[in-house]
Amino acid sequence: MLNEFILLSIAHIIAVASPGADFAVVVKNTLRSGRSIGMLTAVGIGSGISVHLIYTLLGIALILSQSPTLFNIIKIIGAAYLLWIAWQAFHSRAKKAADHNEAQMEMTSWQAFRQGFLTNVFNPKVTVFFLVLFTNIVSPATPLWTQALYGIWLVLYTMLWFVLVAWIFSRKTVLVWYETHGHYIDWGMGLFLTFIALKLILDFT
Repeated sequence: MLNEFILLSIAHIIAVASPGADFAVVVKNTLRSGRSIGMLTAVGIGSGISVHLIYTLLGIALILSQSPTLFNIIKIIGAAYLLWIAWQAFHSRAKKAADHNEAQMEMTSWQAFRQGFLTNVFNPKVTVFFLVLFTNIVSPATPLWTQALYGIWLVLYTMLWFVLVAWIFSRKTVLVWYETHGHYIDWGMGLFLTFIALKLILDFT
């Protein structure tokens, strides 16, 4: 079981570190609304992992892996949600220093958590991780409580990683630069999220 945990952890670390929708949303929310909002988005993303864990432990992952149509429906829902977030990013405008405090209040704590949670839940990259890696690395003979502990570790690590991302992008030097150039970052994030969404729509299984 130790080998399972090590392999699963390495695979998860690599998957989380690679830039994707979760990363883009945390960076966008941190730069636009501040550190606490970015960290709450990170907590939402980590909490979203629990949904993937639950359906995996219940055996629904096996059903998804054998039903391309169902998996494509999930991908389309995820793509639509990413396009909506991208649309919000495209409506960003250049901010002056005097408007910075007002910008910090643009998103509530609940909105930040919810956006992080939904982005992760409908992120096909995470779904694929549990369909392909978790179900293949972890033996069916592994006790359910042990698999649940693996999942709790994945949730906590995901939260910590994106909290770190939020902290890095909330540094004063980054925020000062963002006050005058932030709209370019928002537009860039919007394009990135649009690219991911279109790839999901076009890349059917």
